[in-house]
Amino acid sequence: MVLWLGLFLPVVGVVALSIFLIWAVFVILYFACPHVLSHVIHRFTIFRAGFTLKYVSVGDFTFSYIERGKSEKAENVILMIHGFTGDKGIWCLMGKAMPKTFHLVAVDLPGHGYTTRKHHDDHSIPAQVAKLHQFVLAVGLDKKKFHLVGLSMGGFVAGVFASQYSSVLSSLVLMCPAGIDAPKMSDFINNIANGGKNYLLPENPHDFQYMMKKVSYRKVFIPSFIAKIVCAARSQSHSFYDKVLTEITRPDQRFLLQDVLENIDVPTLTLWGSNDLILDPSAVDIIREKVKNCQVKILSSCGHAISFERPWKSAKLILQFLNSLPKT
Repeated sequence: MVLWLGLFLPVVGVVALSIFLIWAVFVILYFACPHVLSHVIHRFTIFRAGFTLKYVSVGDFTFSYIERGKSEKAENVILMIHGFTGDKGIWCLMGKAMPKTFHLVAVDLPGHGYTTRKHHDDHSIPAQVAKLHQFVLAVGLDKKKFHLVGLSMGGFVAGVFASQYSSVLSSLVLMCPAGIDAPKMSDFINNIANGGKNYLLPENPHDFQYMMKKVSYRKVFIPSFIAKIVCAARSQSHSFYDKVLTEITRPDQRFLLQDVLENIDVPTLTLWGSNDLILDPSAVDIIREKVKNCQVKILSSCGHAISFERPWKSAKLILQFLNSLPKT
């Protein structure tokens, strides 16, 4: 017994010291460098979901992306595009619900996440589509047809991409895409139209908490220290995001997806939250009318952040859609 205690106590001491050091580092980063802590959490989330963080360069431009699986052996290849102010990490929850036999890729759009940011570059939708095509070629996704999934602004980009490059796609999934002139005005659009503050660009932890209440139907508890970390990470990007939003909402850009819906000739699934306050679900009627081969699914009790709020349900609906496609 004495011998056992002699062996056990040093181990307990080492474990206790390790835990103390980890918490000490966490506290130091939280107060001194919250943006660094944000990067650490981001990478841990990617690792935990089974993805690998990668980079690929095209000239002086570098794309950051995450990947799980290999296309050569994959049952399906899926490329996922995040929304405005988001990054590739938003797909980690939904990715965990996808079969391990799938090859999954999620990329940061220009200026978002760890992808190169050139503040004075063109970030209009056509420019983002051109960059996405560069990425597809750079990583060799064009060698085998793939499924393209886009959320919000990412859905805007994905839809316009599909209208131009359908030859490389097996299908398209639009998740509450921007770029449609919805018959009904959303809470967000109405707020902006009446001179209200853009709550998608939070400037402090309180604003961030408010934004989360608007993008998610279900109540999401976010500790104040998490809100502070996220806001610190986003603070340096505020002016860039404002510029991007200005560019994609110009009169000639705002409803560009709607203008090209009839050019999409791949099987399409549209997902929308029934309680979306950012982009009104009534836009699905326009998509259903104009896209030749389109399925529409409305997620009840769900807001705008579909991949965050309903990742398992979203994955299930996408899998059902993919299984319904003709085998090639």
